[in-house]
Amino acid sequence: MEKLTRRGREMQRLMARWERSGLTMAEFARRRGMSPHTFAWWRHRLRAASAERAAEAGGVGAAKFTEVAVARMGRSAEVMEVVLRSGRMLRGPLVGVDPVALRTLVRVLEERC
Repeated sequence: MEKLTRRGREMQRLMARWERSGLTMAEFARRRGMSPHTFAWWRHRLRAASAERAAEAGGVGAAKFTEVAVARMGRSAEVMEVVLRSGRMLRGPLVGVDPVALRTLVRVLEERC
């Protein structure tokens, strides 16, 4: 298992700040004076390192994707369903959903459920 360098740990903290910021990756990187491509590369690298550590620890790497299904109900009411890794499902109206808030909600629920 490869340990993170000082720069890697710094980028890990920066990724956490970005996830809480509500900004797009490109905008966050630009505001920090970084190339968006470099920032995306670090995200990829840190995710790969995290998956490698989980595999070496004997964990079966959990899927990184969460299924999202959109279903029509009635004439115009669109409903979104999010199925968590635990099998629990969130169902709610699609209209007016803030993507950043939804991502935060799913991340919190995945950690706690």
